[in-house]
Amino acid sequence: MHKRDYLVKQFEEFAKVMAVLLGLKKDGKYNELEELIKTSVTKYTSTEINYVESIDDSVLINTLVEDKKLNDEQLKILADLLFEKAEFYSHHHQTLEASNCFKKAKNIYIFLKDNATLSYSLDMHYKLEILNKISF
Repeated sequence: MHKRDYLVKQFEEFAKVMAVLLGLKKDGKYNELEELIKTSVTKYTSTEINYVESIDDSVLINTLVEDKKLNDEQLKILADLLFEKAEFYSHHHQTLEASNCFKKAKNIYIFLKDNATLSYSLDMHYKLEILNKISF
């Protein structure tokens, strides 16, 4: 029961972070947005966004699950933050970096959809729909 309470609290806290991210994006505060993504990845996954961006796609899931020991909830949070980072890169016309983050987010969402103990959410569904329409 304590683990469930902790996870609910973590998701509620992360939902607030996502709301702040959306507000920063809407207000065009991209430096603050990038910094919040960076600190949130560290806070919620105990890893660094730059490190995740550098992982080869062929070993991404294995590295995150086996080496970094990220659980399903942390993977979902990481995918959401990678999606936001990709949009940040897109806004700054950094297409290679955006594509890299979009691919990684998609790979994580697919892994979660196929293997996770998490309930498949509408949020993941809609993000996968968007990602399936983007050509990398």
